[in-house]
Amino acid sequence: MHGDVMKSVKPGVEALLRGTRVLLYQGIRDLNLRDGVVSTEAWMRELKWDGLTAFLVADRAVWRIGEELAGYVQRSGPLSHVIVDGAGHLVPADNGRVAQEMIEDWVLQAGLFGRHGGMKRAA
Repeated sequence: MHGDVMKSVKPGVEALLRGTRVLLYQGIRDLNLRDGVVSTEAWMRELKWDGLTAFLVADRAVWRIGEELAGYVQRSGPLSHVIVDGAGHLVPADNGRVAQEMIEDWVLQAGLFGRHGGMKRAA
């Protein structure tokens, strides 16, 4: 198992983006230097993927569930990146209701991941 610890997922994400929708998410309070928001965004900017430029210029939008801030979303083509409010490294444990809604919407391509996404542009 030691061989699987802290290996980059970047090559796998690049392969998936050739034909599969990809959801990457982190909690806004995840300060882990290897897989928190800042480090994830750093390796995402280096993806070898034809849609990278469009993703990088896509708006980061505010995501709300009702009136409650749920997080921030950036998406383009098959790639979606969600930063979940009120969560750290273990998003489902820290903010289970928001995590469940995010996953269900992504699987069903509804709500947050539907045609219009139910989002507002971040200021």
